Amino acid sequence: MSPVFLARFAKIFLLLLFLILDCSSRQEEKVAGQVHQPVVTIEYIKIKKNDHLQAALFRTSLDRSLAVQIIDELNTSRFPFRYCRPTDSVYIVRVDGKFSKFCYTKSPKEKYVVEKDSQNLICYMHFPYIEHHMVLVRGKINSSLYEAMLKMSETPELVYNFADIFAWEIDFCTETQNGDSFEILVEKEIIDAHAVGYPKVLYVHYMGYVGDYMGIYFDDPEGYDDFYNLKGESLRKSFLKSPLRYSRISSYFSEHRFHPILRIWRPHHGLDYVAPIGTPVSSIGNGTVTYAGWKGGYGNLVEIKHPNNYKTRYGHLSKIAPGIKVGKYVKMGELIGYSGKTGLCTGPHLHFELHINNLPVNPLKVKIPRAPSVKKEYKQMFENEKQKILEMAKDLRKFSRI
Repeated sequence: MSPVFLARFAKIFLLLLFLILDCSSRQEEKVAGQVHQPVVTIEYIKIKKNDHLQAALFRTSLDRSLAVQIIDELNTSRFPFRYCRPTDSVYIVRVDGKFSKFCYTKSPKEKYVVEKDSQNLICYMHFPYIEHHMVLVRGKINSSLYEAMLKMSETPELVYNFADIFAWEIDFCTETQNGDSFEILVEKEIIDAHAVGYPKVLYVHYMGYVGDYMGIYFDDPEGYDDFYNLKGESLRKSFLKSPLRYSRISSYFSEHRFHPILRIWRPHHGLDYVAPIGTPVSSIGNGTVTYAGWKGGYGNLVEIKHPNNYKTRYGHLSKIAPGIKVGKYVKMGELIGYSGKTGLCTGPHLHFELHINNLPVNPLKVKIPRAPSVKKEYKQMFENEKQKILEMAKDLRKFSRI
């Protein structure tokens, strides 16, 4: 072999050896990296009613001395943790089995963190990025207003806001039908792509078998705000249309109804709303409680006297709300009890009666007077605001479809 060939062979051999060693080294680094990949674990803390944070931390696998340090750090920072709520989210994060941080979330906007650096614990409040957008929520009803909105990823808060605005015009327990549609021009508060609040509702529209209803929000220079129809008439009336948010009527007002228990024909001077035991029942208007207690076939009954010789009765309650007693003044929408099946009844429901001048009347046929309309001196301001809101809804409607 010539010296030139040997020299070339030696160079090629050294190059191949270098490549083999380099690949082996990289493979070792990769394997080493996999072995030392940090393992993150999260331990969630279950909060009980009237729970103390320290007691909750002591129930975890956290070292007690560290738990006390976390509490001390929070107290030093004056964060509100005297009592915890079962809805609060509390958890501990560990990395490779070692404590990393403690997180306490009271709401999407309120999150507190105690984190460990190289030596000390650091306490701070986490401020999420919050966005506000004006959007037009549109949909159709296939089962109920509640289910329709929740399927659109909206929260119960928006359902209640919408139902409350139309509470004097529409009984969402009985008057909605599949195929009805709705629109809401609302300001959404968004955190991490999820709606967490609705600071402002400007426009509502419900189109269905019961009718076509529209509401415009207007705040006059005197600070009086309300929702009005297109004529400037208030959507509010002296009474709500229903004492429950969501239910259905199983038995209507009648002078001749067959009683399912007594097995006789007799008058039924009220409406029966089917509702699970414990469903909140509200007063349909302002008034004074004239009866609260057991009353024969009514079971637990609350009776309220309202202005202009109106009176309402709420029977078969499972429980009367605390503080509801004779002489108590209640406001429209105030909780007075919970539906049940006490007294003479076959199943859980609310028996509701409306009396005028001590005579029972059909609640579904009574025309209730409205609250005050927009004042004359502010009528033009209302018209300008109405046009602005309707134009905004029209523009957003182009980008949404039902």
